[in-house]
Amino acid sequence: MTRRDAIARGSLALIAASPLLRLAHAEAASAAVRRGRWAFGAFANPENGQLDAAGTQQAVRSLEALVEDRVQIVSSFVAWDEPFPNGAHALDRDAGRRPLIAWYTDGDLAAVASGEADELLRERARACRDFGSPIYIRWAAEFNDASNAAYGRPAEFVAAWRRIVSVFRSAGATNVRWIWCPLALEKAWSPADDWRRYYPGDRYVDWVGMDGYNWGTTRSWSKWQSFADIFGPVYSRYARRKPIMICEIGCVQAGGDKPAWIRDMGARLAGPFSRVRAVVWFQANKENDWRIDSSSSSLAAFRSVVAARRVAR
Repeated sequence: MTRRDAIARGSLALIAASPLLRLAHAEAASAAVRRGRWAFGAFANPENGQLDAAGTQQAVRSLEALVEDRVQIVSSFVAWDEPFPNGAHALDRDAGRRPLIAWYTDGDLAAVASGEADELLRERARACRDFGSPIYIRWAAEFNDASNAAYGRPAEFVAAWRRIVSVFRSAGATNVRWIWCPLALEKAWSPADDWRRYYPGDRYVDWVGMDGYNWGTTRSWSKWQSFADIFGPVYSRYARRKPIMICEIGCVQAGGDKPAWIRDMGARLAGPFSRVRAVVWFQANKENDWRIDSSSSSLAAFRSVVAARRVAR
């Protein structure tokens, strides 16, 4: 289930990045965060409101105060024809954070693949190149979810993805890290759900991302799921091939023990999921309360996880 169904054009939700700026393109493979020592990021809009650039910066700072740790990656969402990087992304850069941009598709995959959108792509590529610092982009994220315009169209998606990446690289936007980001599922319930069919090839992917949520018992179709239940299948297939980023993650209270779930997440990231190099929490009270501080015990659990990560660093 996508988190972005109600996030409109101009939303300035944030996910922060590494404080190291202007890293070489090869850094995407080696990563600023060493194995088992992940960068912390967030979509920070706790009340799910309309935030301007200043408001999003304040939301990130408030989150940092809550968790007693630095936000390194800040997530935002932009429409297909919406210019980026924008002013909020520049504020992230100047604060030593890295933008993570979810770039929507308008659904016309064939037009993109054929080159009809090249003028728009070159304009965005030049803007990213001139930004002068690393930017993470995940185009058409959650393509294997039924709400996505690319759903059930893997061949068209792959062709469009390759065209976009090629145009950006030809324009010199080598500071862009391309994150191929499926919805993480326990299993593919149909061929259209199968993330493997959408993979455009190692040459066109810098990082593999994953979006996943524990919905607990908040819906008739949902159940309590562990961190490993949600992220294990995608991780096991790609973790030895590409750097891994969890681009969206959240957990509810209903149906289980959220603080225990968060502590288990920390243990998994330090152990069998130690190739995950960044975790971006969905800090919003939207269709469920996904926030780290949905309870004092959840917040305490998250603080303990990030404190252990700081010691490991």
